[in-house]
Order: sequence, then C-alpha cells, then structure tokens
Amino acid sequence: MAKVSSYFQRDYSRRFSSSKKLSLADYNKAWAKRRQAAAKRIDQLNNLSYVMQTINTQASQANTLFVMQNQGRLGTYASQTAAMARINVVV
Repeated sequence: MAKVSSYFQRDYSRRFSSSKKLSLADYNKAWAKRRQAAAKRIDQLNNLSYVMQTINTQASQANTLFVMQNQGRLGTYASQTAAMARINVVV
C-alpha cells in the first residue's frame, strides 16, 4: 500500500472486484454456451411449428371431408380414402 504522510492509501477497488481476471477464452466459452442454448431453443421452436402445421393441415382436411360427407357431395367417390385423395390443401 502506498503511504501518504501518516495515512495508508487503501485500494478498495481490488477488495470488491473478482479475484480471477477473465480472459478472452473465458469470454468466448460463455458466448459459445449462449449460442448453443439459442440454437437449441430455435430447434425446439421449429419442431413445435412443424407439429402445429401438421395438426392444422389434418384438421383442415378432416373438416373438408366432414363438410363433403354432410352435404352429400362425395358423389362418385365411393370411400373416404378416395375423397381424401381429391382434397388438395396448399401448405
């Protein structure tokens, strides 16, 4: 410690700072973890989006078939499978 007259100058900044100095490698590792976590969340979001899209498509097809059956518009299609083959849903 530096001495000024009879008073010792104390460096309080060291007292409250971390004892370990972070290096650039530590910084890069921390950001790599954040990027990996973000990529994982994006993958989960993409999977959820795909599931929701699939459910929506299936619900739309089922609704169309239901309407066709109840309105008697199956016509020449003898089965539900034949009717579903004619339903075109653009995704």
